[in-house]
Amino acid sequence: MKKALLLLGILGVCFADNWGLIESIDQQNKIIVVNQTKIKVLPYTEIEEETCGKNGYYGRDIPRTFADLKVGQIVEIDFMGMENNVLLAEEIEIKCANRAY
Repeated sequence: MKKALLLLGILGVCFADNWGLIESIDQQNKIIVVNQTKIKVLPYTEIEEETCGKNGYYGRDIPRTFADLKVGQIVEIDFMGMENNVLLAEEIEIKCANRAY
């Protein structure tokens, strides 16, 4: 129980609201840095992008891969835990850059 509470505390302090801008990408280790926090992208991490009204589509997300992540993108991330002081991403959603949140 203490470990779970500690993890929740760390997540809250390091990554408030699960939103941020991708600052850097380590292709080899599959790690992105968002809000100065390292986040490991696992083979089963779900990555998707909002359609942002492209081609008349709204409300559906487009499946993406690690290769589609770019520095400067706004992302929302759900976490599943932490390993070796690196957060583990369960889901990453690339947000519309042209929309106010």
